Amino acid sequence: MSSPLRSSEPSRSTTRSDTSRHSRYGSRNGNANGYHRSYRESTAESPSRQLWDDFNRMIQDGNKAFTQELDTKSSEQEKLHRQALEQALQHHEKVRQSAERAREQLQIEIELENRRREEEEKRRLEEARRKLAEEETAKQRRELEEAKRREEERKQQEALRREKEEQLRRVEAQKQREEQEKSERKAAQEKEEADRKAREEAAAKAKQQEAQQPKAPPQPAIKPAQSAPSQTQPHAGSSAPATQQSTSKEAAQGLVSTNEQREAIHQKYLALHKHLKKVRAYVEDECKKRGIKNQLSDMRREVNKIMGQINKHDKRANLAKSKEVRAILDQAANMSDISVDPTEFILYPEQPPQSTTAETRYPGCLLYLLSRFAKSAISQLIQEAGMETETADGVGVLLVTIFSVPTYRWNGQSLIDVLWAKYHVVCPPLFGITGNQKTVAGRKRLGWWVEGDTFLPEELHYQRMRGLGAGFSALTLRDFSRSANPNPAPNRLWWESMARILNLPPGQPQLTHYVLVKALLADHIPRILQIFAYAGKAVIRKATAEFPLKGPRRENGMPFSEVTALDSLPATLASKQGLML
Repeated sequence: MSSPLRSSEPSRSTTRSDTSRHSRYGSRNGNANGYHRSYRESTAESPSRQLWDDFNRMIQDGNKAFTQELDTKSSEQEKLHRQALEQALQHHEKVRQSAERAREQLQIEIELENRRREEEEKRRLEEARRKLAEEETAKQRRELEEAKRREEERKQQEALRREKEEQLRRVEAQKQREEQEKSERKAAQEKEEADRKAREEAAAKAKQQEAQQPKAPPQPAIKPAQSAPSQTQPHAGSSAPATQQSTSKEAAQGLVSTNEQREAIHQKYLALHKHLKKVRAYVEDECKKRGIKNQLSDMRREVNKIMGQINKHDKRANLAKSKEVRAILDQAANMSDISVDPTEFILYPEQPPQSTTAETRYPGCLLYLLSRFAKSAISQLIQEAGMETETADGVGVLLVTIFSVPTYRWNGQSLIDVLWAKYHVVCPPLFGITGNQKTVAGRKRLGWWVEGDTFLPEELHYQRMRGLGAGFSALTLRDFSRSANPNPAPNRLWWESMARILNLPPGQPQLTHYVLVKALLADHIPRILQIFAYAGKAVIRKATAEFPLKGPRRENGMPFSEVTALDSLPATLASKQGLML
């Protein structure tokens, strides 16, 4: 590109000089026109002409130098312009690339923001769905609980109605018996009076006949015939009360036991608990020799896991868990040839033996898992039922279900003493063992647990007792009337434990006993009334009205909260269940 300062026309100086030179002095080739002479001639002829030519050459050289300088400057300016343009283009490209990157970054940020908003919207939607599902589940649970509560109220009202009807029937029957006895006494008196008159008349006639006929023999047949009922009737009447009295005495001897007898039974169960530890170690060693110890350990862990999945609301799910436990125990029964003597683990059988010649062999792996199963159940009651006693019912159902299975019995007798041995260790007061919880020895006798070298705090101890008491009621208050299997934990065990606590003399009941009594009653009132009827209501009244009067007091004479909690149970029952004691 040419410079704007450079003209495209020939230089003026060059044109003018050439014109002047051609026009005025002629051509350089020496030719002259008609009026001028040649250059050489003029140069040679005139010095001034030479000066004039030199001056012209000097001017021409100046013009050439100026023109060259202008061309040089123009080319340099053009170069600078091109460099400036290149730099401008490069800067523009950088700006364009920066703008492009900014646009891409903005686009990415917009996409990320859109994704975040979509995820946030999705999360809010999922949260709303979850809350809706939770509300629906809670609503269904409330409806189920309300239906259950109404059903329990209906059952309680039905039980109360039946109780009232039964009481009315008993009163009516008593009245009828009294009227019948009165009429029978009246008839007997009339008959006796008639007999007496007949005997008197007969005697008078006999005397008269004897006076008239002195030699005639007397006829005593009438007197023995009439006196036989009077001789046999007192004998029959006296035999019935004697039989009833002997039966009552035997029943009382069966229900009442001395402290020495209870202590001896307690020590037997403690010895069984220690023996079970040795047997478990023996089974583990034998399984290790046979290469099945890992399999046995996996089965034990599976049983513990199932025990931790017991649901306090879903009975159908608990039934499925019971089947899973039975499948594991069935596998253990046929796992190996390891066997133990079952008679060592049956101290007080609830059922008579089926045979006197049964072989004293029992699958060792099955006994091992039953012992672990009982231990896991006790831990579940302590940890879960201690904080929420309603969870104890599912554990109790599972325990009695497993220990009632005929295939897990030996010679018709359940091995539930394995469970009772653990219960004797952790909760002795249920079996009539007493002690002063303010002393170290007394706490040990009451089952106050020790961690390290120190006893547990009171709140944790009472929490353990609540769970164990609720679990004991869940075990021993089951109805097996519709089951083909015998009950391994009969209802009388609950009655014996409650009676042994409630019959403690004043000064002996500890706060531990009051926590246990409330746990034994709180969630099981309908079942107690269903099983024991009017006697159950009487024992509830005794536990809530009379037993708190024996409780320990503070220094200011006020009762402890554990005692008042039991004392306020009737008000709770009246408000929640409509049961008036």
